Amino acid sequence: MEILNDYKPLFRSKPDSRYFLITGGRGSGKSYTVNLFLLNLTYESGHIILFTRWTMTSAHISIIPEFLDKIEVMNLQADFEITQNEIINKRTGSKILFRGIKTSQGTATANLKSISGVTTWVLDEAEELVDENVFDRIDLSIRTKETPNRVILVMNPSFKSHWIYQRWISKPIPDTTYIHTTYLHNKRNLSQSFIEQAERVRESNISRYNHLFIGDWLDDAEGLLWNRLMIDRCRISQRPELVRIVVSIDPAVTASLESDETGITVLGKDSEGRGYLLEDLSGKYSPNEWSNVATQAVKNWNADCIVAEKNQGGDMVESMIRQHDKVTRVILVTATKGKYVRAEPVYSMYEQNKVFHVGTFPILERQMISFDPEKGKSPDRVDALVWGFTELLMKKELNFAVWID
Repeated sequence: MEILNDYKPLFRSKPDSRYFLITGGRGSGKSYTVNLFLLNLTYESGHIILFTRWTMTSAHISIIPEFLDKIEVMNLQADFEITQNEIINKRTGSKILFRGIKTSQGTATANLKSISGVTTWVLDEAEELVDENVFDRIDLSIRTKETPNRVILVMNPSFKSHWIYQRWISKPIPDTTYIHTTYLHNKRNLSQSFIEQAERVRESNISRYNHLFIGDWLDDAEGLLWNRLMIDRCRISQRPELVRIVVSIDPAVTASLESDETGITVLGKDSEGRGYLLEDLSGKYSPNEWSNVATQAVKNWNADCIVAEKNQGGDMVESMIRQHDKVTRVILVTATKGKYVRAEPVYSMYEQNKVFHVGTFPILERQMISFDPEKGKSPDRVDALVWGFTELLMKKELNFAVWID
């Protein structure tokens, strides 16, 4: 793959600025180029590169293979030692550390700040970090004197209310290199089928094309069911006393770079029939991993059952759960109506202020806002949310699914 001219400022040995804000739509080449730059940077001595996402589950499945692909293409396997969450350049000792910002106990900001000698911080999928204070705390810890510091934010443009837009885009600031590319810049590196797909979207839905492929920022009112104002309105900091808790799963049956995520949410209900989103544990997992995560959540939250979509794997879903938990009730659900029909009653509960989010869930909430029930596959996190709240709040009222205990 040929490096685009737009990215050449990133490869300068003495950077022009501390911050690099790298944005673009699908097929823009931003992830490929940043990963290539990081591998190249490890050939300089003295670098500790912190590569973060909001959540970092199974880096060896979801992220490190992308780096391995580039190492193999360049035939540099002998230069690197690779573990489940680190890539070390054996020639120089420089390394890339893969970490998540969110943990099951909250945020890992203190742990990330304590990593000594970090010279470069990459915040990948930066749109998922909604707390500007978390960014600032990590940012201020990147201060090595001997080696140039870089803070690199890589993202698909999100909503204009996002703090990154307010801080960098609404009024460009100094000490920042801005790089924005689209698939149009990167055509020579893309397949003809991808280009044709983009053109079909452009002809059928120009606003969707502008956001997904051109990388336009969205107004908050553009959510097709949920929108940012609705979700922010339902946010609370502490949960009340709950009468019931469930763990819901929209399972993936394989684990690879191309696999879907497994949606896993923990949901509760109070004595007045109001619903609460308590935890989002979704991610790219193997079947053994997601079944372990789900059954561990049952124990942690004292949930009374697991709700799982039967369409994805049938009896395999329950058999995987039973390897980790022999006693928890498993409710398998089968979709018999369209995605909008399934999601709309849950959305209606949000409209009526009968559902609350206990804390922030940036990835899930972004999927909720961008969910278009008439186009494409619904996000797995949203599916898990819908299945769980349907079981908790509306099972007796609705008859659009077959429920099998």
